[in-house]
Amino acid sequence: MAAPINSLIDSLPNKEDKIEVLSDLKALLGNIPVQSICSVVANVSFSSVFDCLSTENREQLELCCDVLNKLLKALSPDVVLTQFQDEIKTGLTNDEAAVRKLCISEIERISREMVNELLQYEELVIQVVKTMADDVLEVAKIAGNTLVNIGGSTGSITTLYGGAVMSALQDILSSNDTVRFRVYEVIVTISSQSISGLHSCSESGLLQQFLNELHRDDILVQLNCLELLSDLALVEHGLTYLDQQGVLATLENMMRSSESDPLAGFLVPGLIKFFGCVARIHPKEVMTANETFVSTVFTNLSAPQSDSMHSLAIQTVGFIGSSVEGKLALEKLGNKMDTGVRCIGKALRETQHDTKIVVLQALATLLKLKVPDQTSELLKLTECWYNNLGTRTFDYLVSLADQPFPDLRIALLSFYNSLALQPWSQAIMNSHPGFREYLLDRSTEKSKEGKEGKFAIISTLANSPTSAEIFGQPYIVQLKAYCSQGPFYVRAQAEVAMEGDS
Repeated sequence: MAAPINSLIDSLPNKEDKIEVLSDLKALLGNIPVQSICSVVANVSFSSVFDCLSTENREQLELCCDVLNKLLKALSPDVVLTQFQDEIKTGLTNDEAAVRKLCISEIERISREMVNELLQYEELVIQVVKTMADDVLEVAKIAGNTLVNIGGSTGSITTLYGGAVMSALQDILSSNDTVRFRVYEVIVTISSQSISGLHSCSESGLLQQFLNELHRDDILVQLNCLELLSDLALVEHGLTYLDQQGVLATLENMMRSSESDPLAGFLVPGLIKFFGCVARIHPKEVMTANETFVSTVFTNLSAPQSDSMHSLAIQTVGFIGSSVEGKLALEKLGNKMDTGVRCIGKALRETQHDTKIVVLQALATLLKLKVPDQTSELLKLTECWYNNLGTRTFDYLVSLADQPFPDLRIALLSFYNSLALQPWSQAIMNSHPGFREYLLDRSTEKSKEGKEGKFAIISTLANSPTSAEIFGQPYIVQLKAYCSQGPFYVRAQAEVAMEGDS
């Protein structure tokens, strides 16, 4: 197999019709298993294939990229780096995005497997930094991933923030907001990965440069900052750093000032999302130390400024209440939480289709209580919140199952599954007329997602330690039979041939 590949590659320099040769190469490589390609290309030089990238013929470029992709992937990263670093560096500045993507993808592969060796080629790393400013987002993202891989290596992170590489970073930081925030995203990702990564980013001054963006008089820039800050705050060392730098206090003040500053009001959704993300991990700390955040969320539950803010407030409560610690932190709010749950129950009944889905998704996390977490205190809490949703809630939920909206049904099934975990809600399910039959009726769900959602409820009940006492053992036997048949089981129907049938 090596002979025909060698022959085709060797013929490229002397062939006027390079498209024909590249087409033959592509077809040949496409019919060879990857393992076989690896053994063949190890002894083949294909610099002449790279030379075919120097053309304005789009068909030739596309074919060449396809062939090179096959050949390069068959080589180990160290071979690609040592033998083709010049060709790859040149390819990063090619006018065609497909070529740039091919080359940056190879460097990203090298950075995953042999980052220290890559750093020996400083000019190549500098070109990766410059590729962060590429006009094509996909290419820029791969460049960003490469820098994250470099920054994630303890031994190489200092190289990223020193000398010519640092100068290249500063150059593209001064280009425009879009490119600058691509760099900030890399900095935040590296900082989130480890304490040493955060320390190096801080020492370089780049992390502080990012934090300074919060104080710019530009709402869009501030919103982009909030999104990245949420990622950093999700890790313990990141949240500690932000607190030490006074960022949490700054954000709380920004939310407070939104009450009097109309422009600052545009930041409120981003601020709620930030504190909501942090509260999911550290509910007690956030709920006690950030009164403005809590007040804003619950105000928008009872008297929403807009439909989007109403939905965001509902989502945030569900987000915070997804953990046991979050449930307990919400319980500490007392009447505020009870009133908020009543508002959520009202939204379930009175809002439009899209908001109903948000409500069901939030309730599925808020009222979910896994079996190991089911203390008497927590079971009373979730039951209390369910009762605060209003009267005849389960009747209303059952009525939603008849509506012809697949996404609404999926959200409803997810909520049912949360309820199926707990004995008080199992009793409601068992006593509701027709619900036992509904669960076993496979014909109610037509979509794959619906069948899987129904199956999840059945599995939860079949494996629950309290369900047999509530539903009765004969019904549990039926549930377990349903489980053993899987979510997509279809009962075979016997056909009887009648005399005279053709």
